[in-house]
Amino acid sequence: MEWIKDISDRLILWFLRTTSRFGKELTLEGKTEQAMWGDQRLRNLEGLAIRSRRRFGEKKKSA
Repeated sequence: MEWIKDISDRLILWFLRTTSRFGKELTLEGKTEQAMWGDQRLRNLEGLAIRSRRRFGEKKKSA
């Protein structure tokens, strides 16, 4: 059942991205800035994942 949800989510995202004009009006400078912020968000998420694994590992060891 989860695979059906995953496929439907991917199809919806694909549809929205292909039909959206978001970002088409950006200048070269705007596209560069957008990419920079995207990279920053990705690094933040990676940091959160690392901290979460550390916390989970610490709780698991102390239990």
